[in-house]
This record gives sequence, C-alpha cells and structure tokens, in this order.
Amino acid sequence: MNVAAKIASPSRAAPYGHPGFDPISREMCGVDLVVEGELPAELDGVFLRNGTNALFPARRRHMFDGEAMLHMIEFRGGKARYSNTLVRTPRTRYVEQAGRNPFLGIAEMTSGGKSALLALMIERVKVRFGLLPRFTPIEAGNNGTAVLHHDRSLYCLQETALPFRLDVARDDDGWLALNGQGRNETFKGRLACPFSAHPKSDERTGAVYSIGQDFVSGTTHLSVLEKGGAIHTSTIMQGKPAAFFVHDYILTDTHIIFPDTSLRFNPAGLAGPDASVATFDRSHNLRFGMIARDHRDGDPVRWFETSAPGHIWHIANGWQADGAIHIYAPVFADYPATMPIHSPQEPHSRFVHWRLDLASGAVSERVLLNHHYERPGIDWRRHGVASRYAWLLDESGGVMGKGVLKYDLFNESGAGYLDYGDLLGGEPVFVPRKHGTLEDDGWLIDLLADGTRAEILVADAATMTPQCRIALPQPVPFGVHALWLDRTATDALITD
Repeated sequence: MNVAAKIASPSRAAPYGHPGFDPISREMCGVDLVVEGELPAELDGVFLRNGTNALFPARRRHMFDGEAMLHMIEFRGGKARYSNTLVRTPRTRYVEQAGRNPFLGIAEMTSGGKSALLALMIERVKVRFGLLPRFTPIEAGNNGTAVLHHDRSLYCLQETALPFRLDVARDDDGWLALNGQGRNETFKGRLACPFSAHPKSDERTGAVYSIGQDFVSGTTHLSVLEKGGAIHTSTIMQGKPAAFFVHDYILTDTHIIFPDTSLRFNPAGLAGPDASVATFDRSHNLRFGMIARDHRDGDPVRWFETSAPGHIWHIANGWQADGAIHIYAPVFADYPATMPIHSPQEPHSRFVHWRLDLASGAVSERVLLNHHYERPGIDWRRHGVASRYAWLLDESGGVMGKGVLKYDLFNESGAGYLDYGDLLGGEPVFVPRKHGTLEDDGWLIDLLADGTRAEILVADAATMTPQCRIALPQPVPFGVHALWLDRTATDALITD
C-alpha cells in the first residue's frame, strides 16, 4: 500500500540499502490521480522520469544497475494520470524471458575485484558458445538514465549504448500510452558508437549534439544528429586510461566545452587494491576541452587546465562573455572507486565558477557554495547563453535530494529554498510558462519518494512555494533524469 513512512537512516555499510532504491514489479497504465492543492491550469503535457528497476536480485547493488523503468505523469485539462513501463531493450527482453539476469553490472565492475574479472571471462565464453546473446556493448544497454525528445520521436538513453527509440501511441481517451517496446536506433546504420545520456539540442536548427565514450577503446566521439535522421560522427580524443565519464558538457553558438575529469577507466584496476575499473587519478588535474560544433576527425581540441584534480557529473550552465568561457558546476575533489552516486558514501561537492580565458588559456576558479548540491536544473532554453538562475538539488542528507536551492548566478546568492519534507527527490525540472517573459516564470516539478510512497510535487519556480502534491498509486524507486514535454511535443509523437 502506498502509505506514509519515515525516511530510513542512510547506511554507510550498504549504500544502496535505503528502501527508496528497492524495485517494483507492477506496470500500470492511465491511473487517474488525486491532486492535493491547485494544479496550474497551464500545465499541459507530460513529465517523464527514467531510472533503473532490477527485475531480479543481485549480489551487489548499484543505482545504475537493473532494467530501466519509465514513469509518466500526464497533465491535461486540470487532471493528471500515471503510467509506468519497463523499457524493453534487447537486453531487458532477454532478461525477462530468461527469468534471471546473467549479465555483470556496474556494482560488480566497481567493487567485485578479481571475482568480477573471472565472471567477465566466463560471460565472454558463454557468449562465444551461444549460451548468452551476442550483443555488442552498444546494443546491451538497459537505457535507464535519461529521456530525449527529438524530431517527433522519444528515446531512452544510457551513455554507453545506442539510443532506444520508444513506440508511442494514444489510448482510447487520447492520453499518451507507452508499453516500453521499441528498438535500438542506429539511424540506418550510421551510428556505431555510444550516444550520450546528456545530449544537447539546438532549438533553432533541431540538431542534437552527443559526446559518447567507448571506455574499452578509450575513444570519445562527437555525434551530431540532424532533423530527418542524418548523423555525423567524429573522434574527439583517444587514449588510455580513458575518462570514465564525460557525462555532461556545454553547447554554445559556436563551440562545445566538456570536462575531462580525474575519474578514469582502467580494467586492470579490478585486480588492484580498489577492486574496480574506476580510479580517481590525483595526478590528472581536471581540464576542459573546447571543440568547434562542426568538429571533424583530426580537428584539434583546445585544452584549459585547472590546478587540481576533480570530477564533474553535471554542469548547470556555461557561456561566452568578456573574452572567456564561464562554467558553473558542482565538482568533487575526490571520488570513490565504487562510484557511490546519490548514496551516503558519495563525498561532498562544491559549486564552482570557472573562467576560461580565451586569449591566454588561463583558468581561474571560485567556490560559490561549499555544500553538497548536485543535479542542477535551469531553463533549458537558455543553455549555452547567460542565465540567471540555477535550481540545485540539496544532497547533503546523504541519499538523493532533500530540497532545492534556487541560486542567482549573477548575484552569486541564494534566491529561495524548497524543502521536500519527509520525501526525497531526484531532479528539479523547470517548466516555463507558455508566454512568460522572466527566466523563473514557470514551475518546478520533481518526483519524490521514500520507498513506501511517491508523489509529484509542483512548485512555483519564482517564489519556491509548493502549488500541489499528487500522490502516485504505488511506490517509485529513486531514479535518474527527467524530461518535460508540452502538448505540442506530445502531439507530434503520434504519427498514425
């Protein structure tokens, strides 16, 4: 039953032991929801939240492991409906049919040590003899990280895999319907490398820019996906040990700026003291690379070196002004090899402003907030240009987010705080008012949970006050990234 419960205390012995990480098994479609408070009449569209949901228990747990489940709340005419579905990638379909998950996950690869190395060799032998499916690495994703809307299509993303294009339909009452079916998308065979979980869209041209990494080869790719399906890929850099994740980056009118962090991918590390393929290399200082948007093979990367090691998951925003690139992001001065994202073992982050001088190449940085804020949200129409506000998820409680700080980047000061109360959130998504003129004229939406219940919170982004809470009909596991689609975008998804 979806009833109230107190948040369990974080456990450092079992970082993913919180009940909010527990999976659910029930798929639901078109459940009418009761609104507590006032649902803004202008909210007309769909909120989608992706995340992993393991069908079968594993010896080790990690937030990135398990099959993907997409949760959807549709707002229409002052009403709201909830649906959820597994994302049935080729790998997930195999797991469903087999009744077990025989594949190694990120937990094994970041804490399994020599036993994981042995299991990896056994897995390869089974593939060779037809006992496991012969997926290439980019075909074997669960695609449980993010959601992309592009060119009248909806994709689930995982940055080590191909995008998974979802089948979309309407039910008899005209509401959006998803069943998790779809296909890995290669765009007629032209995409042969991983696709980012944080692609950046150019609203003027409709093009999508992806930085994808092949960890094993150590190759980092830029893929540019145009409207109509044309796609162009180039190699940005290659080398080992490769950066473990280039998870986020900035798209300006002329360039792409991305972090090359101190967290590196090294398979030999499974046999080492950290028992992990991830290692934080303190001799490799954080640096930023800059490439042209029309980058081609062989084009140079301009590097801006910082003075200290660090790891960046997410960038709030960045833009060019006064002869420099300005970047705002949470940064970790260290990061454990177990990759304990959103758990009590994740270290403290700092919110930093870097200035990359375009003439001299010098980098300066200032710590704006010495507090564990992560997963920043902005008005994404302003990505790559000067923006005043960022909404920062407060992760100082040790598990997920206990609230949101509205931060004024121009004045470098807090501009309001939204307390989540006795539930925990994952990512504040800004939804602009249709004809709004101010940058914070709109709403924040987040999916809150505690392992026994879940709800949608809608708050006024200007005043940081709750507008309504909408209880969901079942618990929802803690998840990853979310997406808002307005009614025009959702209508365009239906082509029949």
